[in-house]
Amino acid sequence: MFEFINGYKKDYVEALEKIDNQQLENLFNLIEATKENGNNIFMLGNGGSAASASHWVCDFNKGVNVDGVKRLKMFSLTDNTPLFSALGNDFSYEDSFLEQVKNYLEPGDLVVGLSVSGNSENIVRAIEYANDHSANTFSIIGDFGGKMGEISNETIVVPSKNYGIVEDIHMYTCHVLSQYMYQNNAK
Repeated sequence: MFEFINGYKKDYVEALEKIDNQQLENLFNLIEATKENGNNIFMLGNGGSAASASHWVCDFNKGVNVDGVKRLKMFSLTDNTPLFSALGNDFSYEDSFLEQVKNYLEPGDLVVGLSVSGNSENIVRAIEYANDHSANTFSIIGDFGGKMGEISNETIVVPSKNYGIVEDIHMYTCHVLSQYMYQNNAK
């Protein structure tokens, strides 16, 4: 067990150290600009990345909004289970985000995709739609050469194929950015 723990820790730290801080700042600036312009942020993910998307929404909506500062509006498109499952059942799972984005997206909104493979078709379709409708797109993906990295306006590619490490960095990014935003808002 200790050998596995130490190996995982080593791999995580190595991947984390390779993340470009400028890309984290770019995502922060996009989130901040989206908030200041009164636009919405939509978080997309499947499986563990869906849970991470919901966690982002909690941390940003609850954790950064303080009195006297313009409020951030962030939504996870998996959180409405009846709608998500109805769209998957009645249209297709591949369209479960696209159909929601068609309902809610406004020019200037931000769509953030979280995926280990970077090839989640339901996220790909939503990002393509967002790109075609004057929204900003950003993805955080694993090192699989996924399509999300090709089509998003900007992408952080986590240098790992280990789903746990990629999802850990999804959450690291959430916590760094949301805590920094809270620190700035609380001044």
